[in-house]
Amino acid sequence: MNEEIDLSNKLVSDSDAMNRVVKAQAELAKARAEVSALRKDRDDALDEYNALRAAKFPIKRDYTPKPKTKTETVRIIANDVHGSMMDRPAVEAFLADVRRIQPDEIVLNGDIVECGGFLAKHHAANYIAQTTYSYQDDIAHGNWFLDQLQDAAPNAQIHFIEGNHEDRVERWVIDETMSNSRDSEFLRQLNAPEFLLKLKERGVIYYRRSETHVPGLPPGWIKMGKIFFVHELSGSKNAASDSVSRTAGNVVFAHTHREDSATRVLPGVGLVKAWNPGCLCQRQPLWRHSDPTGWSHGYGYQVIAKSGEFLHINVPIWEGRSLLGNMLDGR
Repeated sequence: MNEEIDLSNKLVSDSDAMNRVVKAQAELAKARAEVSALRKDRDDALDEYNALRAAKFPIKRDYTPKPKTKTETVRIIANDVHGSMMDRPAVEAFLADVRRIQPDEIVLNGDIVECGGFLAKHHAANYIAQTTYSYQDDIAHGNWFLDQLQDAAPNAQIHFIEGNHEDRVERWVIDETMSNSRDSEFLRQLNAPEFLLKLKERGVIYYRRSETHVPGLPPGWIKMGKIFFVHELSGSKNAASDSVSRTAGNVVFAHTHREDSATRVLPGVGLVKAWNPGCLCQRQPLWRHSDPTGWSHGYGYQVIAKSGEFLHINVPIWEGRSLLGNMLDGR
């Protein structure tokens, strides 16, 4: 039985078939090249990540309180170091005082790393382009600071309150994972300062900004004895006055980068104060251009009696010289 076969859309010549094969092979070669390039990008990123994770980190330090041979506790508070943006002379002056004082406790009140660059857009207020350093550089500076601090005060218990700059990583993670909780936590463990600074291994207690640590207090707040600690409370011109009024208690805060204090006597509460010791980062970053910041260097020094009564002093640092350090040296 003979039937007609329609060959109008069929390849019937050897040359047509070969052209089709050559074209397919060219497209396949192009696809393979693109896949190879993507794999190289992935491998380079993975190598950089592994290099960071394999960087020298300290061995875990188990905090063991010193035998109580004195009746008071000495506490040091440091705010706003900002990693790659730290002011090295101010940090060196702070560390020198820590070595002299040998505190029992240290409170790092947020923004110990900068988390700029691609993370800067996750700042709550605005976006500031920061491209002069990498996130890896920033973490390296944070690790250096913690190494030096733990070497200076090996017996001190360190408390690390998450600041709005460390919080940038969590904001980025949520954006990248569309709020899937399992993926968010996985990505946070790969990228967040809490893990890259090896805080658990160091024996440092970390307080996340998004979690409640003391019942009845807002997320990110802690209370030690008669004093509240929080990174960001007020950014106004009269930040200390606003902070003590809003807290109705003694509070140490950070974030404004300038030394500040205020006193209130409140009915039913009594005498309460707020302090910001200042910062340990660069006082005039490039992104402020010619606008004077008014920022100041310093740290907090507290002596707490067995009764819970305490004395707080804001210690100024100017041009790499600590005023308390000068007094201790008898200068």
